Amino acid sequence: MTIDEGREPSSPLQGQVLRRSERREVALFLLDNALWIADFVDGQGEIVDAVTWFRFNCGAAASTQARRRMALESALPLSDELVARIEALLTSGSR
Repeated sequence: MTIDEGREPSSPLQGQVLRRSERREVALFLLDNALWIADFVDGQGEIVDAVTWFRFNCGAAASTQARRRMALESALPLSDELVARIEALLTSGSR
């Protein structure tokens, strides 16, 4: 993911945490009218387009493990700390 060097910071990021565990944090957010995923594993992050991320990371709803994970880790608002980490990825050209 690349970002225009002259890009002005827009309004605060809109999004939600999709997954949060001891090792992993995943957030869905809106940027420039497109949906993106910030995926952090052991503190290392990357920005991925939402369609690609969902294709490779979401199990079938019939999966007992997937239903349990969704109930435990889903739909939390973005914290200020997570917004700062996502913005750092955006400025480092990780998309």
